[in-house]
Amino acid sequence: EVVCKVDYDRRKLIAPNHSCTHMLNFALREILGNHVDQKGSIVLPEKLRFDFSHGKPVKPDELRKIESIVNEQIKAELDVFAKEATLTDAKGIKGLRAVFGEVYPDPVRVVSIGQKVEDLLADPENDKWSSISAELCGGTHISNTREAKAFALLSEEGIAKGIRRITAVTTDCAFRALELALSLEQDVNEASKTEGCLLEQDCCF
Repeated sequence: EVVCKVDYDRRKLIAPNHSCTHMLNFALREILGNHVDQKGSIVLPEKLRFDFSHGKPVKPDELRKIESIVNEQIKAELDVFAKEATLTDAKGIKGLRAVFGEVYPDPVRVVSIGQKVEDLLADPENDKWSSISAELCGGTHISNTREAKAFALLSEEGIAKGIRRITAVTTDCAFRALELALSLEQDVNEASKTEGCLLEQDCCF
């Protein structure tokens, strides 16, 4: 006899990371453009990793905007909805994201953030859907974006020609990362002030 059990403690950590990959996918498209396609992702209890098509490194100011969009969605406390639909109906939704080359079942599960899936299906051509995150997905998610608490980008790098990778954290890990970044920034600012004073003194002699 085989008994399967869900590890709910692990799932509780994975769910916010998974929902934030959806929000990250949306933010990347908003800032970098519609050419951005998901090329792979991993959601672990401690972090998330997202691979996407983009021909050059993402600029620091773009990364700040991307991180900010995800955090804005977390602060907005948006409900996360999931519902099955026929593959044809789902693919008719404007702005819907799917992984290129992926074989999806029929019916398929649609996950949307901040808007009921029923609304998307009732009026699939509505331009409004391009400004929300809606994806085909069978994974585990939080029920409201506030459960992610915070989002922090850790790294952005190239992994293959035309493919970039972002690594990020959510919840308490994100708070710790943001605190560390602020602390480092303060250290750099203090050091630059000190160096400036030393330089001024040197100039006086």
